Amino acid sequence: MKKIVTILVLFLFFYSCSENVEELLTGSINGSVSDRTTGEPVPVVNVSLLPGGESTVTGSDGSFSFENLDAGQYVVTLQKDGYEPAKENIVVDLGEPTMAHLLIERIPASLTVDKTLLDFGESLSTLSFTIVNTGYSDLAYKVETGDCLWLSVDPETDVLGYGKTATVVVEIDRNLLASGENTAMIVVRSTSGGGNVEVEVTAIGEYKAISSLVTREVSDITDKTAVLNGEITNVGAPAYTERGFVYSAEETQPVLENTLRRLTAPVTKENKFSVRLEDLSASEMYYVRAYLVQNEEVVYGNVVSFSTTKQAAEVSTSAVTEISATSATFNANVINEGIPAYAERGFCYSLGHTNPTVADNRLNVPGTGAGSYSLTVDGLSYPVQYYVRAFVVQDDEIIYGNTVSFVTQNEPVVVTTSSVTRIEGTSARLNGIIERQGEPPYNERGFCYSSSNPMPTISDHHVSRFASNKGNFYEDVDGLEAGATYFVRAFAVQDEHVVYGDVVAFDTEEAQIEPVVQTDAVTGLERIDRFGGGFFYEWKATFNGTVIDAGSPAYVERGFVYGNYSDPTVGNGTKIAVPGRGEGSFSASAGGLGDMQTYYVRAYVKAASGEYVYGNSVGISTF
Repeated sequence: MKKIVTILVLFLFFYSCSENVEELLTGSINGSVSDRTTGEPVPVVNVSLLPGGESTVTGSDGSFSFENLDAGQYVVTLQKDGYEPAKENIVVDLGEPTMAHLLIERIPASLTVDKTLLDFGESLSTLSFTIVNTGYSDLAYKVETGDCLWLSVDPETDVLGYGKTATVVVEIDRNLLASGENTAMIVVRSTSGGGNVEVEVTAIGEYKAISSLVTREVSDITDKTAVLNGEITNVGAPAYTERGFVYSAEETQPVLENTLRRLTAPVTKENKFSVRLEDLSASEMYYVRAYLVQNEEVVYGNVVSFSTTKQAAEVSTSAVTEISATSATFNANVINEGIPAYAERGFCYSLGHTNPTVADNRLNVPGTGAGSYSLTVDGLSYPVQYYVRAFVVQDDEIIYGNTVSFVTQNEPVVVTTSSVTRIEGTSARLNGIIERQGEPPYNERGFCYSSSNPMPTISDHHVSRFASNKGNFYEDVDGLEAGATYFVRAFAVQDEHVVYGDVVAFDTEEAQIEPVVQTDAVTGLERIDRFGGGFFYEWKATFNGTVIDAGSPAYVERGFVYGNYSDPTVGNGTKIAVPGRGEGSFSASAGGLGDMQTYYVRAYVKAASGEYVYGNSVGISTF
């Protein structure tokens, strides 16, 4: 027993000696870092040691330490954002710790503010502070509020000219404040190397009731998906930290503990929130509740149920309208768009299949939703019976409506022959009206006429031109026979078939023969002393003429014109009408002729057309 005690004492002696020897063989540095200007301890300073490469970070009181160092000279380097880097030489001795009280100098910031605290108290909602650029160049800055929902600033980013100031307006949403003291930090951060400044924000929030919410009706339901909707009716205080939905196919009152799945929605300033639910089972009933978490307590909304039962779309084919020879309008009505809603709609039609499919002629019509839709189809044949069905495509399945049939029919052109105008001996204007263009529209129109066929066709004389418009039209024709009866019909050519109007008859005028008259020699020329005494004389004479041909139709007047012009007319001479008609000679006595004059005389007749026909000119002199 003594032997054991002796050994133990020797062991403790040697162990104690070993510990003291180690302390004597190493040294240490126990230091602190303070602000050179304020003398306050500076936390979170990076402290590194050379040689050796060891590093550490100052604590909240600015302290640091390095243990188990060899004796000798060391270089301690200090680094921290916002401070100038610093170095210090320290000599470490063995045994005793080396104390080092180091100073670090803050970098002068070119970005400053006039306030470091904004206290909104119990009622204020808007305050501001001023940013000052004390540097010598423009400074870009950004105002950050972190994740604080009840705080907003304006502007959030801007550029401040050197030596200039800018005001930042700070607003708080008091409805989002928690009860009692609320604190946030605004950081004005220079994005161009001008330093950072901080402004503390405090506000007192009033007490509020517990947060509440409601579960709204589920929307956009398909056989596989749905959109869950909720609304916060009271934000509460402290503000809720989570919101979302729970749902179940078995539990009618789902909670977080028995839910099929927990669906969270982002917490924003918007009270309404939604989440899209996917991978549901078809034909299944689900129960859903909105929830929120406030102060670690779960608050639930009301229960809303919905079903993912698939509902087939329904479409019916309506009667075809506006049927012509080559076109028609197809009509349909979507009675039920289905769940999920159909994605495509249209028509299919066929000449021979009584139940056409999209494999025949398929025509898609843009649009979705319930209600009617139509499509005008061109390029049809006639007269042909067609079969048409409306269809919709729901979830890659084609659903057809009933079959409707129709027959394309051509609509004949309607042409009318109007009265003939501008009738002369050998020409006339033929007139007509296209009352209806027809379907397909006519492409040629004109007139056919004959003096021998009372029902003229285009095999007789005809004139035409290509046209397709509706309304009045005419053609002038010549080369007709004078004094003849003609029969005329307007016509139009539709789809290579000639469609005629009714027959109109007209008579060309008889051929006109112009009358012929000649002036014969003047007789009975005599000088007369009008007052006696031989001072004033006048002359008289007998004018003579002959109607050689009375013309056809016959002339309506005859006589003489005379004057000092070589070819006198009724317009510039003296006119003497002579009663009578027919062919042969006629005369007229003319008195009051001037002395020492030369006169010219012409016989004339007035034709039935109103034109004057003159004979030759005969001259006489009163010398």
